[in-house]
Amino acid sequence: MAQPIERKLKPKADGQPSSSFERKMMWLTTISFFVILMAIGAGTILREDRVSSQLENRALAQAVKPTVQGVISGDDMVKMESYFTDQLLIRGTFVEMQARLSKNVLRQPFRNGIYTAEDGYLIEPSQAAQPIVPDAFRQFTQEVDRPVYFALAPSKTVVAERDGIIPDYVASNAIQRHKTMQAGFTKAGITSISLDRLQLSDYFKTDHHWNIDGAYQAYDEIVRTIGKTEPALKKVEVNPGSKRSSEHPYFGSLARKTTLAYASTGDTIEYYGADQFKGIDVCYDNTCGQPLIDEKFIKEEGDYADRYEVFMRGNHGILSMTSKTKGPKLLVLKDSFANPVLPFLARSANLEVVDVRYVNKDFDASEFAKQQNVDAVLFLHNSNIAGLMKTYQQKL
Repeated sequence: MAQPIERKLKPKADGQPSSSFERKMMWLTTISFFVILMAIGAGTILREDRVSSQLENRALAQAVKPTVQGVISGDDMVKMESYFTDQLLIRGTFVEMQARLSKNVLRQPFRNGIYTAEDGYLIEPSQAAQPIVPDAFRQFTQEVDRPVYFALAPSKTVVAERDGIIPDYVASNAIQRHKTMQAGFTKAGITSISLDRLQLSDYFKTDHHWNIDGAYQAYDEIVRTIGKTEPALKKVEVNPGSKRSSEHPYFGSLARKTTLAYASTGDTIEYYGADQFKGIDVCYDNTCGQPLIDEKFIKEEGDYADRYEVFMRGNHGILSMTSKTKGPKLLVLKDSFANPVLPFLARSANLEVVDVRYVNKDFDASEFAKQQNVDAVLFLHNSNIAGLMKTYQQKL
């Protein structure tokens, strides 16, 4: 009977890693991974909590003191998860790394719904439903018994769609939405102030707002149109030599959505010096003498510093802008898009300015217009205001 052939294992060649070496590397990798996780966790816990994020432009979740009821219901656990996620050490670095991977490796022109055009403009295509202008605008126009105007600036998306910058394969209905809103306000008895001549260069590349040139062009059109019924409203020229520029690049709202990986070129935010607006008294938060131009926001450190707040320190529920001008008294209902326009307009008229997003819930715009005895009313927005329609329905 044949005997089985015994085979001897060949010794491993010199230089071939042993199973012992492989195990060591596996353990080293595992331990390193846990050490990094523990370091990030410890750093998150020990570091002083951040109140807000420039990158995300929002307040961050703060520490939660657990309660028995909160733990049982699970509410406290959800809050603690949000807290740890928001306060995570090097969170911003992780976000930036992911964005660079998407752009440079995966070659994706979109990030969080924002399209990056070849010239560096960040565009947010619109695919929302057609907006409905509520009947409150018609009722408001009748109740105030004053001329009412609506300067509806085309959004940057409207201009980009009009100029063929958005690719054909990208669904966007911005132009149609803009026209629908214009028609709705006209039907409500409001006089339209056309701002359709604006070009893409009148907007920031990395932000949804217009720049100072776009704002000045809007001011010119507003004065020209309202001046037909209010002859005392005159355009006041600014001194071109007083124009200032930020030293730091400005990365705006769309850059915060895409990160610097996509917003490779920052904007230069320009504004006219405060000397051009002498004699205008600005009052809000029960305090007068507030600045129209506050350069501390221009000098603020950080890639995502909101330098747009150089104009009147941002948004306020109600503010007044008065001077010795012989122009009319206007009520301006607006959002942040109007902020760089208001300093120009305040040199031509006395203004009562309302941002309905920040007023009390019982605010009534028509009653306010009567109390202030205004000569005319101006709505000043861009066409991305469908979300404000419900608020206006309640406040007009």
